Amino acid sequence: MQHQPKHKFNKARTTNHHTKKPFDPTRYGKLWGGITFELLPEPMYVETGKQPVIGALVIDNKKHEITWAETNRIIEQLYDGQHRHNVAKRLGMLDKGSGTARDIQFTTYDSDGNVTATNIKN
Repeated sequence: MQHQPKHKFNKARTTNHHTKKPFDPTRYGKLWGGITFELLPEPMYVETGKQPVIGALVIDNKKHEITWAETNRIIEQLYDGQHRHNVAKRLGMLDKGSGTARDIQFTTYDSDGNVTATNIKN
């Protein structure tokens, strides 16, 4: 008798994960393994009208004490950077030789056919 799955979406055999393969954090970038957040055990003294430091963002053993608002700003900037990268990739601006061209040769003419501007060298 053959095994019948409970639901039509269940697979009859288990997924083969590569659990024997060692984890390599450098695969995700040179800083990936060195990014952490250290929460402060108690809030620091805060001046009136200022936000308290909630913890320290540690990147490659460099500590940056940050407030709640600064954490939001960092998150927004990184998310925006990922979005801009994805849009540029879809538009083909990240391909080699594309993007903003710097050496376009041009010549403009007036209504009589005379050259008014050019960047072409003779």
